[in-house]
Amino acid sequence: MARVSDPIWRFTSSPSSSTPANRYYVLGATAATPAHRAAAVAVVITDVRLPQYLERSQIVLRGGDHRLQISEYDLWAGSLREDMTRVLAVNLGRLLESERVIAAPNNLRLKPDYRVEVEVLRFERESGGRVVLQARWWLLRGSDAALVASSTETLSGAPLGDNAPYDAVVASMSAVCGELANAIARSIRAVGDRNS
Repeated sequence: MARVSDPIWRFTSSPSSSTPANRYYVLGATAATPAHRAAAVAVVITDVRLPQYLERSQIVLRGGDHRLQISEYDLWAGSLREDMTRVLAVNLGRLLESERVIAAPNNLRLKPDYRVEVEVLRFERESGGRVVLQARWWLLRGSDAALVASSTETLSGAPLGDNAPYDAVVASMSAVCGELANAIARSIRAVGDRNS
């Protein structure tokens, strides 16, 4: 007579089975560090909002239009929202050649020229192998919070393939975050040029 419990026992208790180790990732700034930083424009990144499905430690990939793949062992080392905010501030500071670009909350008594808010609509590797970042952003004047520019960006990384390692996926995610910072920096420069 067959014992029904044997396959489950072997699967969960086999001494030869082992759990893969977790791997942790962070986004990185991609803008080049300027040779000289002036005390130029002051910018505060006040908010970066993510969809709820990205507010998790696991890295999320898109398996189709409506299906997500949640990684079990490839994880963000911290909060993705805080990581994106930090990287956006670093990239903007480099692009604007300013040491006065910070992420809120911050205890500095900085009177910003501009405030930036970002709402991420999607940010994952799609089933075709490209990382896609779709985000709305608003540029507000620091003195009175008047809206001076806004845009919705859809940015795509280089094709990676469906089986690309997570290192490559996160590097591509960092690159598209850099492109978002570029778009915001161009707008800040354009507004500054109009006002000068």
